Amino acid sequence: MVNEKQAAARPGILSVLVRKYFMNVVKSPGLLACCLFPPLFLLVFRFIIIEPVAHDDASMFLLVMGMLFSTSMVPGTTIVYPMAEAREKHTLRTMELAGVGRAQMIAAHGIVGTLYTALAGAACFLVSGASFDSMLPFMAITVLAGAPLIALSLTLGLVSRNQMAASFSSLPIILIGIAPLFFMYAESTFSALPLLPTGGGFALVYALAEGTLLAPGSILPAVGQLAWIVASVVALVAVAPRIPRDE
Repeated sequence: MVNEKQAAARPGILSVLVRKYFMNVVKSPGLLACCLFPPLFLLVFRFIIIEPVAHDDASMFLLVMGMLFSTSMVPGTTIVYPMAEAREKHTLRTMELAGVGRAQMIAAHGIVGTLYTALAGAACFLVSGASFDSMLPFMAITVLAGAPLIALSLTLGLVSRNQMAASFSSLPIILIGIAPLFFMYAESTFSALPLLPTGGGFALVYALAEGTLLAPGSILPAVGQLAWIVASVVALVAVAPRIPRDE
């Protein structure tokens, strides 16, 4: 069996894995549907619910919802399910015996989850009808807000032994991701958004829609989001090696 250091030294494995995992999602109708759900939901919401009443805050609401749905639904489906399926079908163990390191597989799944989160976020932005000047900041915020949930998805993907377990594991990711929705209706709870994994991103998208992204009020949400990213990555690095491998 090839050890981790030897596997890491073999060039090109990471890029091959990224292409493989990316196409696996494309070929899976269920996973692809989960990735398409956020923009499709916003599309229906915009033209059936918001458009008839011409709400003034429609763009802001659609941007915020797009970010939350992209970061909560996409990582749990594009990461947890494929990792659990690979473990259930013993392809994970086969790849390890063939010389593919666990760290490379984790990194590839993380990259693919990030790519699909960004693509879902881009589609949601286009549906929102917001000015294209805001697209790059929105994309950056969406990817950063999704990072803690991507790290959590990778951890849950490692411990999920089958797709049934993955279905239970992905539910907490969705609930954690959309939690800021319940904090937006009062000023006292809105100020506590940085305490949530996607709360900082929520507040930053809100500020972006209001045109106050560069105001001093955005510093705390940005710091809170970065703190969640660092903490989640450190936790993943610390926990992943302790998760038992398949025998």
